[in-house]
Amino acid sequence: MTAFDDYLAQLRRLDEARRSADEAAARTATATESLGQRAARLAEQAAAQRAAVDELAGAARTAPPHRAPAPPPLGDPVAEIDAAETELRSAATQLEEARFLAHRPPWLPRWRSDERNGLIYGAFAAVCVVAQLLVLRTFRADDIGAAIMLGALLIAAPLAAFCLGWLTIGVAARPRIGDESARLERNFRLGLVLCGSTLLVACMGFFS
Repeated sequence: MTAFDDYLAQLRRLDEARRSADEAAARTATATESLGQRAARLAEQAAAQRAAVDELAGAARTAPPHRAPAPPPLGDPVAEIDAAETELRSAATQLEEARFLAHRPPWLPRWRSDERNGLIYGAFAAVCVVAQLLVLRTFRADDIGAAIMLGALLIAAPLAAFCLGWLTIGVAARPRIGDESARLERNFRLGLVLCGSTLLVACMGFFS
């Protein structure tokens, strides 16, 4: 091989090396641009989520959640972008959950209205039964006036339990976000049955 041929071979090797370097630089630039675009998209999504959280907190008349400072960089841009995407997806899920709960009553929000109202009426009905039993065991109806008073007390207790349950539902079942004029589901018949049956239960417990 002559010196000229050796020179041409070196030129070809240099040209291949330069071409390889250019291709590697192009791939790096493409990857960097892709990471930059992903970072910009995630920044927009994070800003939109923060605005949505603040809007939801304002509508619910509560303070927005405390925002922790950003964690220190991991050193690997790809790992940081992937971690940010995972956190944003988790934050989006939590935001949807918060929106659902904000339109539900703050007390037992995942319960149906009839279940929650039944628990409230049932609690007042249980207290009513205890009060009726105490009245029946301690009050002596020696004359007609005392008997009338005893009957009035036994009838007034279920009515009081129903009214207290009705008012409690008006407080406990009202969602944080909702139309103030919207009609609450109070389960009128369920309340009457639960509270009205206390008279029968108390009488059965007294005479048994």
